[in-house]
Amino acid sequence: MSVETVTFERAGEVRERWVLPTAFVTLLTIGTDLFVVSPLLPSIAGQYGVSVGAAGNAVTFFSVAYLVAAPCVGMVADRVGRRFVLVAGLALFAAANVLTGAAPSFGVLLGARVLAGVGAAAVTPSTQALVGQVAPADRRGTWMSVAVAGFLISLTTGAPTGTALASAFSWRVTFVALGGLALVLVVVNAVSWPRRAGAVTGEGPVADRVRVLTKIRAVSVTGLWAFAVYALYTYLGTALRTVAGLSTGLVAVALVLFGLGAVVGSLFGGRLADRFGARRMSTISLVLLAVFQLVVDLMFHAPKGVLVVVLGAFALSAYPCLPAFQARLVEAFPGQVGSVFAWNSCFMYLGTSLGAAAGGALMSSAGFGWIPVVGAAAGALGALVSWRFAITRR
Repeated sequence: MSVETVTFERAGEVRERWVLPTAFVTLLTIGTDLFVVSPLLPSIAGQYGVSVGAAGNAVTFFSVAYLVAAPCVGMVADRVGRRFVLVAGLALFAAANVLTGAAPSFGVLLGARVLAGVGAAAVTPSTQALVGQVAPADRRGTWMSVAVAGFLISLTTGAPTGTALASAFSWRVTFVALGGLALVLVVVNAVSWPRRAGAVTGEGPVADRVRVLTKIRAVSVTGLWAFAVYALYTYLGTALRTVAGLSTGLVAVALVLFGLGAVVGSLFGGRLADRFGARRMSTISLVLLAVFQLVVDLMFHAPKGVLVVVLGAFALSAYPCLPAFQARLVEAFPGQVGSVFAWNSCFMYLGTSLGAAAGGALMSSAGFGWIPVVGAAAGALGALVSWRFAITRR
């Protein structure tokens, strides 16, 4: 065995040791920033003398900036390298959060949230693309599931963490702390990823080689999944109290169990995708999502313990779709993973926003019972698109 071979193998061992923890913590940090703002809105509104509704524009500005920037940043990543874009995006994200915490006026805070959205749009898809690229082909789903788990855990940790820091210190400390953590991650990501990871292949302007519509057709599956899941999840806590009659404590237990089911489902989804195929597992997960939406609808009038268990089973069956489908995207678009993951992330946000809006409209007009029905239809459509139309063999 040559010295070069030994060096490469050792580099691979170091890479595997640090890449996944780095990706996990990076996506956990980005996810925390997404979910930490909501409980801080009253404090932000009081600080600047605006209404809570106006303070909510901090979330809107972040989301719009992310949606607009993600496709553009993805094309840049395919041209200049995903590792570079990831590190640069983290640096911008860190600076934007520090500026958010130190903002002297509400206008400056909104501008800082725009910059944070652009930074997050560079970090999230670049991290996912890099994990998919450096993962061994037979373990790609497993690696993707670990990275996705970091983002999913932020669903249950983001709001409590922000609330705790704001209670102990102030809401400003929350954002400064996130900025400091992101700054540390700039260094960690710069040294953890192999220099060849995410490098440009030299095959020409790859963003022009695959039509944008082809990528959008592929990632529409993620949008349908997000619509189905978050139309229900956004109003789940309210429905558990008003429709099912659960106590506040039992609602908290149900939501925690849902979060645990999501994380476990994601982790096992990656392993199952490696074993049985990403296309098969992503489609099966969407079918189960549709079925469990209808089961959840029926269980709202069942014994409370049964309803809580069914919610956990729903998350356990729905969330394997994410890592399985992301592994499929890496395989289908090997030269364009930066831009395709940017579109995928964009459609995740779009599906989540449209799902929440549709759920709100149904909640106020037809009642909560129609939300799972519409979610089931979206999940069934997603399964059909995943199996037949999203990614053609050609």
